[in-house]
Amino acid sequence: MKIIVICGAGASSTFVAARLQRAAHHAGIALTAIASSLDMPRPHDISEADAILLGAHVDTASRDVRARAAARAVPVGVLPADVARDRDGTRTLGFVQSLVSETANAVPSPRKDTTMATRTVTIAASHGLHARPAKQFAEAAKSSGLDVTIAKGDGAPVNAASILGVISLGANTGDVVTLTAEGEGAEGLLDELTTLLETDTDAE
Repeated sequence: MKIIVICGAGASSTFVAARLQRAAHHAGIALTAIASSLDMPRPHDISEADAILLGAHVDTASRDVRARAAARAVPVGVLPADVARDRDGTRTLGFVQSLVSETANAVPSPRKDTTMATRTVTIAASHGLHARPAKQFAEAAKSSGLDVTIAKGDGAPVNAASILGVISLGANTGDVVTLTAEGEGAEGLLDELTTLLETDTDAE
């Protein structure tokens, strides 16, 4: 999981990012926190992020960052004004988990006059959709730019572009999942995603 931290001063961003990454490490969560400022983040940095954290005092000046993040479906959260008091980073980590979780459970609404495709796939990975195959799958869904969901059995669908959303399904080898994609190229994308899920990456 990649998080970009943008505060008013580079030092503030650095402190928050370092504490966040340390807290994630102690919690056994794979997370990379990158300190930045309003004039530093590049479009490709934002597209590769799982979330962007803004300092409370830069929120009103962050319109460009928010616009670029929205265009790439990257969630943006405003940190509490007293974030500097979060010495061990655990409160900030909790904030990040809530932010990403909300996005993972936000399923896109169907749009009119668009192509929709569906596939039913059996998970082949020996250990199920754990971190590595889930990341490969979510990155492929996210890079397509299409609205894609994945559901296990009769369960509720989640955003397929969210690594945490995919992992939260708890899909094990042999489980059946349903993929749905909407937009031009949906059929081809589902062919690609189906191949990923039907390949035992754990055996490679």
